[in-house]
Amino acid sequence: MRQSSILIFTLFILSSCEKETFVDYYIDNQSSSILSVDGTNIIASSEIDKTINPNERKDVATWSKLGKETDYFEPISMFGNDLVITNAAGDTLTKDYKLLSNWTSDIDDQRTVASHEYILVITDADF
Repeated sequence: MRQSSILIFTLFILSSCEKETFVDYYIDNQSSSILSVDGTNIIASSEIDKTINPNERKDVATWSKLGKETDYFEPISMFGNDLVITNAAGDTLTKDYKLLSNWTSDIDDQRTVASHEYILVITDADF
C-alpha cells in the first residue's frame, strides 16, 4: 500500500511539471497597402477577420497547451486551406502561407514554458 501511495504521489508531481507551450502567428505588413486577413483558427475554432495597416504587425492566431507538442506548429494545422490575405486593390497573396519556411520563427524554450512566435512578412512583391 505504501509503494502505491509513493507511486501515485510521484506521478502527480511529474505530471504537474509538464511544460506549457504558447504559439502565436503574426502577420507583419511591410507592404504599402492595408491588408485584410480572413480565415479560421482551426485549433481554437475561431474566425479570423483582421485589418493590418502598412508597417504594422498583428497577432492573427494563438493557442496554448500543456506539453511539448509540435504537431500543431505547421501553419496548415492552424489555418487549413482557408486563410485569404488581400491588399486594398483586391489582389490575393501569392506567397504560400501554408509553408512554415515562409514564416520566420522566434522560439524561447525554457524549463517550464515554451514560447513559439511565427511571423509572415508580407511585401508589395508578394501580390
